Amino acid sequence: MLVLVQHLLAGGRYGRARTAELGRLLARYEAQPGRLFADPCARALAERIVHLKRELSEALAGARACATCAGGCVAPSGYFEGGRCCGTATLDVFTQPEVRAIKLAGVSPPSAPAEDGDERAGCLFRGERGCALGPESRPARCLEYVCLELRVELEEDERADRINALRRELSDTFARFEALTR
Repeated sequence: MLVLVQHLLAGGRYGRARTAELGRLLARYEAQPGRLFADPCARALAERIVHLKRELSEALAGARACATCAGGCVAPSGYFEGGRCCGTATLDVFTQPEVRAIKLAGVSPPSAPAEDGDERAGCLFRGERGCALGPESRPARCLEYVCLELRVELEEDERADRINALRRELSDTFARFEALTR
């Protein structure tokens, strides 16, 4: 992990703050137990969480609200036009239980900030065109959160019932995982 952080700094591609933030996230990942040492129930829940993240991401594909909600907001939320909720601090959403679930599911840690990101835009992985991470690498909170604009959009969408059911199942599964791995 230290080599990766030193490589990012030496390349000069990312500022010190972004590189340090990524280093803290990777350290959080490394501090979690590996899959081999995990309780089989916890590992199964982590794998279910990844599956639900992918399903929910697919169900939400094409949501219009997520592309424009931050227009006119102040930075970091409004740094890019969309993804106002992505203006949060990376380590606030990549909590230890969240990182533990990602690791126990066998998902590799995120290894670089968004290519088109900016230090003033909130999360490391938030780029001009949205999240640079695949759904399995994103925190569950990022996928289950629905802002007012998206809620209004979904009220008129035939997918709303399925999306809400997936959101509830992801939330419940993550709560069970967190309780089991405390």
